[in-house]
Amino acid sequence: MIAAAGTLNQRVQFLRRSAGTYGAISDVQWGRLEYERAVTVSIVGVTLQGRGGRLTVRSCDLTRGLKVGDRCELDGDVFTITIRKASAVNADDVHLEIESAPTADLYAREIDRRGEVVSLRRRKPNSVPPTYDAQIDVRAIVTGYAPSELIGGITQGDSRVIMLAKDVVAGGFPLPFKVSSTDVVFVNGVQRTLKAIDDNTHRVAGELLAYDCTVRG
Repeated sequence: MIAAAGTLNQRVQFLRRSAGTYGAISDVQWGRLEYERAVTVSIVGVTLQGRGGRLTVRSCDLTRGLKVGDRCELDGDVFTITIRKASAVNADDVHLEIESAPTADLYAREIDRRGEVVSLRRRKPNSVPPTYDAQIDVRAIVTGYAPSELIGGITQGDSRVIMLAKDVVAGGFPLPFKVSSTDVVFVNGVQRTLKAIDDNTHRVAGELLAYDCTVRG
């Protein structure tokens, strides 16, 4: 790794997607994040609070070849390159507009900020009183559905639960889910039946970040 040069004093690792996942494409470079600002990253109704700005790096074959959609890791956070400003071959610096990439950490921070903890459980069939084969706590964002969203089997009174995928994995909940069956979610102490689950909407670069669930009851 080359030594830091003047104001270029922040370590930057550039990443590119290959075979479905992001991996490093270079040694660590030095850069400088300027004009930092708050940004929002929206994915199908989930708004994530992130940050962005202009990243300046020394011009070289690597940085001149960066593309929109490539990523960089800076100060422990991962960013997406949204704009790459064209520069002459002999220019000293390359300027990149970057914003927070949708990652598991960004989802976790957003759910910690405005979500709650729900209890995901699997009932033993026909048990009275109910007993459970599995029970874990999961961070989630719980909302209702707008009237325009009452389609495809969603009815008034149903709720949308965005569950953090890494909590489901860490808790060891047995997958796949058993929808409309023995899998239930307790929200504020009230049992709701898991009616549908979407494990594709919040899958980014091959990584499942959150389950988008419909619960009823």
